[in-house]
Amino acid sequence: MVRGKPDFWMILIIFILTGFGLVMVFSASYYDGLTNHNDSYYYFKRQLLWACLAIVVFFTISNVPYPYYQRWVGLILLCSMTLLILVFIPGIGVYLNGSDRWIQLGPIGFQPSELAKISAIIYTASIMTKKQNYLHQFKRGLLPPLIVLGMFCFLIVMEPHFSSTVILLISCLTVIFCSGARIKHLFWLAVSGIPVLVAVMLAQPYRMDRWSILLDPWKDPTDKGYQTIQSLFAIGPGGLAGKGLGNSIQKLAYLPMSQTDFIFAIVAEELGFIGSACLILLFIFFILRGIRIALQAPDQFGTLLGIGIVTMFSIQALFNLGVVTAILPVTGVPLPFISYGGSSLVISMLGAGILLNISRYRTEPSIKQTKKRPFKKHRMETTYSG
Repeated sequence: MVRGKPDFWMILIIFILTGFGLVMVFSASYYDGLTNHNDSYYYFKRQLLWACLAIVVFFTISNVPYPYYQRWVGLILLCSMTLLILVFIPGIGVYLNGSDRWIQLGPIGFQPSELAKISAIIYTASIMTKKQNYLHQFKRGLLPPLIVLGMFCFLIVMEPHFSSTVILLISCLTVIFCSGARIKHLFWLAVSGIPVLVAVMLAQPYRMDRWSILLDPWKDPTDKGYQTIQSLFAIGPGGLAGKGLGNSIQKLAYLPMSQTDFIFAIVAEELGFIGSACLILLFIFFILRGIRIALQAPDQFGTLLGIGIVTMFSIQALFNLGVVTAILPVTGVPLPFISYGGSSLVISMLGAGILLNISRYRTEPSIKQTKKRPFKKHRMETTYSG
């Protein structure tokens, strides 16, 4: 494969989203930082440091040829599985807010489940590329990747982190579908898998409580429905143009986690419908550009890997926006590039870096070639130079 220039539109969109996120993190968190940490820049300074690290990761990963991930997929799987197991070991894993999702290494903490989503997508894209001759056979074509994905899902559900499990599953099943798997196999897989997901959801009473609160948050306005109600109180008064940047009322200790999972509510309150729509349009442009990059990849692995990463970002953004607008029950899903959180931002930049590297090898025909030979099909032979 011949290395070319990256997709500069994708770089521009990513940097706009990240810069916008930094501004909104400061706006949404300065009151909390001042009252709880005696420093209005407390959250902003930490997010800025993580953003600098994330940018380094972004440009580093964007220069790593994506075929390397297929070559080292076994090591990637082993490392990701090991990290998911380490969260349950006392002294390494951190029990926080009722779950074992974090690993603490000195001053740095991160969620292995975020990295697991990328690892699972790389694995699924790799194995479905190798299984092309066996896609008509369920046992040889689909069963091996499903077993590995089941191990990922089991470890993440045990944390527990149900929303990350669903995001991982949807992303990887999308890769399997796009690889050419038979519709009949996917249908029966869905028929057998949905009851399992429902059973997992019913296993924890708080998950069902979230669904009942979603239907009527005023049933418990001071406890379980409080966050949803305060989020709607932020979105509603924003109107067309909002109250102005920094003028949110709900962030003044009314809306919990206003700088993390519910930062979009502050965006809607301060910047109104116009600001919210612009942010959503940026995500749409990001998704469309990502799909274009995936479709122009020079091989099937690149296409499936790009589709998986774009799907992961899409589902995560939809989940977050659905929670904030009371369409989905409350879950701990951050808004990519926008929400406060170091591990989320770094992993988002890592995924975007892989996508950008795929764009370096895209096989889009030039206008001159199309004009010279409009009716002749030609075979392009390329050599890979790592």
